[in-house]
Amino acid sequence: VEDKIISYLLKRNFPFVLIGKPYKNIEEITHVDNDNFRAMQEATEHLIMQGHHQIAFIGGCLELVVTVERLLGYERALRNAGIELKNEYIIHEEFLREGGQEAVKELMSLENPPTALVVVDDFMALGVLNTLDELGISVPEDISIVSFNNVLLSEMVKPPLTSVDINIFDLGYQASKNLIQKIENSNEPIKRIIIPHKLIERSSCCHLKNK
Repeated sequence: VEDKIISYLLKRNFPFVLIGKPYKNIEEITHVDNDNFRAMQEATEHLIMQGHHQIAFIGGCLELVVTVERLLGYERALRNAGIELKNEYIIHEEFLREGGQEAVKELMSLENPPTALVVVDDFMALGVLNTLDELGISVPEDISIVSFNNVLLSEMVKPPLTSVDINIFDLGYQASKNLIQKIENSNEPIKRIIIPHKLIERSSCCHLKNK
């Protein structure tokens, strides 16, 4: 949220392109990003359409702009569906396997545990899957999961994860391409480039009535 590196580079007029959304000085920084708000809203709506109303959010550190954007998208989806927001269903951990493990233990110990999870990162989702397995909770029979980033890992785990593909290759390609343009032409205009996302459906979700 308060990235000192960005401030340093801006002050020295050093050419750079940001992958992600700047927290401030947005009109001064060329950045390449997904629409993380919309992507998380769609991921949450996917679970709502399958009959889930008790949907928890496992996010990363709130100092990361991407976490804030995805949390807002989750909240919007619930509000649009008339589903009550529950603070106990929102867990923030680092983007680590261990973070996912601790988060899911907290959630599943609630009096009314969630029937579905949105997890902001595939690596955290791996920790979630491992912990659910340790607790004897089956995916998707007992709980459904939608994850993010669609890294190779997401289709190799059991069950394969429904995950939002953020087109990682295109993020890197467009960032590099626009940095080269900026270096070659100091008058290159500031750009905001949005890379499309896509929900990849696999085996980690099922309709609530089948549980």
